[in-house]
Order: sequence, then C-alpha cells, then structure tokens
Amino acid sequence: MQTLDAPVEDYNKQVPYRVMVVDDNDIELKLYANGLAQHFTMVFAKSSKQAWDLLNCAPLPDAIILDIMMPNEDGLALCDRIKENQFTKDIPIIFISALTGPTIKSQAFEIGGADFVTKPPMVAELVARINRHVKVYRKTKRLESLIFIDPLTHLPNASKFREVLKQEWSRCARYWHHLSLLLLRMDNMGQYKIDHGKEKYYNLTASIANGLSDIGGRPGDMFASLGNDTFALLLSDCSSDGALLKADEIMKRFKSPNFVVKEHLNARHVTCTIAISVAAPAGGGDSSQLFEQADDLLFEANQLGNGKIYRKDEILGVDELNAKDSQAPDDRRM
Repeated sequence: MQTLDAPVEDYNKQVPYRVMVVDDNDIELKLYANGLAQHFTMVFAKSSKQAWDLLNCAPLPDAIILDIMMPNEDGLALCDRIKENQFTKDIPIIFISALTGPTIKSQAFEIGGADFVTKPPMVAELVARINRHVKVYRKTKRLESLIFIDPLTHLPNASKFREVLKQEWSRCARYWHHLSLLLLRMDNMGQYKIDHGKEKYYNLTASIANGLSDIGGRPGDMFASLGNDTFALLLSDCSSDGALLKADEIMKRFKSPNFVVKEHLNARHVTCTIAISVAAPAGGGDSSQLFEQADDLLFEANQLGNGKIYRKDEILGVDELNAKDSQAPDDRRM
C-alpha cells in the first residue's frame, strides 16, 4: 500500500531516478536499456497490462517513457488510467512515438502527458528531458509532504484524506465500484497520556501508526492519520465482505502479543474500535455521507462497548431505504 508520500528527508537522498519504459518492441527496449541505464534505475514493461501491474507494486517510478502505438491498450489509454489513480497521477509521462502529427500530439498533452519525443530519440536529449521533469515532480512532492503529511506518524493527514476521499468517490462512481471506509479509534489513549506524559503518548501513537501502516495491502489503499487517536483506512473497489475481512485482520494484529500495545505493559489497556461504512457511489450521495456513517458508529460505540467492530447493514447508494436499524457489534466475525 502507498502511504502517499515519503517524508521530506527521503527526497534529499542522492539516489538515481527510477524510470519506467513501456514499449512492445524488444529492440527499442534494448536501446533504452543501453542508453539510459547508466543514468537511471530502469524498469521495463512490454505492454500496458504489464506496466499497470508494475505500477501497483512499490516503489513507483519517478518518470514514465510511454510508447503510443501498442497492441490491446495503447499508450494514450494507459496514460488516462495512470492520471486517474491518486498515487500515480503526478508521475511525469514522456510520450515517445514515430507518429508526429499535430492531432496525436494534442491528444497526448490533453490527457496529461508532460512531454512528447519523436522516434528515434537522441539519448542525451532524452536524459535531459527526464531530469528536468523529475526535478519538478520531486519538488512538488516535497512541498506536498509539508502540507499533507502528519509529522508524528508520517501518514497522510486529515486534509489529504478528505481530498482523496472525494476523488475516490468520483472514480468509484465512474467505474461502478464499491468504496469502503474503516475508521479506527485507539481507545484509552487519553488516560495513557495523563498517566505517562505527552512524550510517551506521542511515541506510542507513532508506534501504532507504524505497526498498522501497511494494513491496506494494495497500492491504492490509503491509511491516514485523522488526529484525536483516530486513523482511517480507505479501500477502493472493496465490498462489504472485503472491508469486514480487513477489519478482522486489524483486530488480530492489534491483539497480537508482538504488537506495540502488548509489548508495553503500561499500554495493554489500549484497545481498538473499528467502524465500517460501505458505499456504491454510482447510486448517488456524496463522500461526506460515507465518513459521517462511520463516524456515527464510532460515537455509538461509546455506549455499546469499545474494542469491537461495528458496521451498518446498508450499503450507501444501494439499499438505504431498506436499511436495518440494528447496529449490534459484529462480535461473531472478530
């Protein structure tokens, strides 16, 4: 899973830029390998499908060299998909093609291409273009890290979460996907802070965040820190059953003897309460309803009992009119 952006200091390390080349021609891939490998860390894909699979595996490239003419899905269609994804949309894409007409060039730039190079490329010129685009990209990411990264947990903060929630709602509405949200509240943290002081409280919060940061599992999943001892896990294209399985996985991890709250004797009374909300955005409504439903469940958990999983039977946008009133904790699935 992507945690959005790395801390600022990661961008200051002098490491080669990572460049992905997508081209179905073996000879041209070898030319790129011979000409660019001494300047960059190279990743190669021979099809749009292979490129998309690689983009769903960390680490992401700093730039993509993309051939336009490819079988099945061409470069323009792949670029369109890349620009729709929250975690890949800012990666600079340099189109490369033997086609030089104004129509194809305008299409490339309209869908988000950063540059257009005619085949065969001059290696020195291509290296210079890559360096220029990646420098701008990394500078943008550094600035974004200062704005959207929680300095304590190094996770996306509440502002970034709200932005991504709206974007994913729109994307899931377009493709008729489900969108699931899990709100995780760390219970009894306030008392821990009173008993042991702010420094140990901050250390425990950071340790919990680190222990759960990879819980999403998929590159597109977002795990964010919302403050007030609450985290959010946003799962695109995830059904109600999938969300419940993920909540169960979180509970098992939290109760593991090797998890941070079990390793510290003074933190063993800290528990986790999870609220699940699922929507079918294509059915209507807006992203705020998804958050409000999960937030309401967390509030009701104060009376019903902490340390459990709560969810609504309804899926927003599908069966709101037939929703059941029962909100009992899902103990049998914990």
